[in-house]
Amino acid sequence: MAEVFLARIDGPMGFAKKCVVKRILPHFNDDPRFIEMFLGEARLAAELNHPNLVQIFDFGEANGQYFLAMEYIDGPNLRVLNQSTRRMSGPMSFALAARIIALAAEGLHHAHELRDESGKLVNLVHRDISPDNVLVSRNGAVKVVDFGIAKASSQPHLTKSGMIKGKMAYMPPEQLAREPLDRRADLFALGIVLYELITGGMPFDATSEVSIIQALMSQQPLEKPTTYRLDCPPALEAIVLKCLEKDRERRYASCRELQADLETFISTQGAAVGTREVAELVETTFANEGEVTQSTAIPLSGLEATTPSGVSQERPSAPPPAPASNSTASGLSSTSLRPVTEADLAAAQAPKKNNAPLIAVGIVAVVALATAGWFATRPPTVVDTPPAPPVVTPPIATVVDAGQAEPPTVDAGTPVVVAQAPDAGAEEAEDAGTEVKPVAVKNGRLELRIRPYATVFLDDRKLGDTPLPTQSVPVGRHKLRLVNESLGKNVTLDIVINPGSNVVKHNLKE
Repeated sequence: MAEVFLARIDGPMGFAKKCVVKRILPHFNDDPRFIEMFLGEARLAAELNHPNLVQIFDFGEANGQYFLAMEYIDGPNLRVLNQSTRRMSGPMSFALAARIIALAAEGLHHAHELRDESGKLVNLVHRDISPDNVLVSRNGAVKVVDFGIAKASSQPHLTKSGMIKGKMAYMPPEQLAREPLDRRADLFALGIVLYELITGGMPFDATSEVSIIQALMSQQPLEKPTTYRLDCPPALEAIVLKCLEKDRERRYASCRELQADLETFISTQGAAVGTREVAELVETTFANEGEVTQSTAIPLSGLEATTPSGVSQERPSAPPPAPASNSTASGLSSTSLRPVTEADLAAAQAPKKNNAPLIAVGIVAVVALATAGWFATRPPTVVDTPPAPPVVTPPIATVVDAGQAEPPTVDAGTPVVVAQAPDAGAEEAEDAGTEVKPVAVKNGRLELRIRPYATVFLDDRKLGDTPLPTQSVPVGRHKLRLVNESLGKNVTLDIVINPGSNVVKHNLKE
């Protein structure tokens, strides 16, 4: 819906300040619904002023395009911080995880308590809390961002029938059921974020949107953190489980209550944990990984490295090893707008079937970084020529072949060749004695489903740590190596990549 730029405010006498400029994508400029949503974000954000919420500097229109100018945060989002910390030194301490969530809860409580001019609560709900929308700066500040789909009771109803806004993996049951929401929906999502910081994974076993709906809307409670972290303190586990109650009447009534319990837990952990310790975590984690770039420092709306629902495909286990080499930071996710139909809900409530055919669509968008001048809502400055507009690289989409009902699955250690339909044109040419020209080498798409996790090498080339986005791999035979130092596993698989989608499943615990 929007693109984000790193920009600089230039003023007299050499004054300069970095900021972030967010503007509606050109092809949404004529859509009144998206414009109203963007204006709604500006109106709401202008009313919010708290150290744990990203600040809005300005809103305006330039050359027919609306934009927001907001605070620049020189640090990663929580997904990147959590993954990088685990890669470098194992999971963050329980007290640090609790401190970060307590600070985010403080900012959210301020948003939830927003009142109109008459003093009446506007009942603001963020609706899209996830690790991607919580940023941590180098000075230890924790900031909740992206109120783009926040909903206040005073706002007009802009959501189309059947449209659920947000990342499905962080939605409470009432949001999936399209019931009216209150602040407790954000508490549920914040509880899942805390669960991820503690365990490295999600509190349910699901890899598709349908299975996520099943897990969240069933009567069974979500899995306890001690299922994957035996050393998780009982007090912290109780806090997480209270956030994750499927009946919202049994959750915390407010973020202030959650924050109070987290503060009590932190006080029992011995040494004090505050913003200084959070800052040290950020600095230590990224000291060996270079500067935290703008791609990890601000919410880039088009960069997608998770599944369409926002959930990692892997399950937590023991802390992952800390390889020496760096991996590309992933996990940044844009707001997803997906119509959830009656068929989806019916499928989620139906008995599970094995090997249900599901087609995943992954979208990778390339977002350009540009140094932009301050947009023209200030007193005009005389210049010889107007500034050149920022150059934006158009999004690149990768779509799974819709004609293939189920991607070929490669079982552990067994090379599998999926039969390809012969090219009719090539057969005719061969029958006619005509020389067939060689076809250029094609690539297939490789999806990895490794449990619990592994460092992956393809033909001795390191791909990184799971979960990984879908890989483009040349068609043919390859060596796939999976390493999990904590389990003492180093497994090599012979695989064959065919055109289209290919899935490799392997459980390193077996």
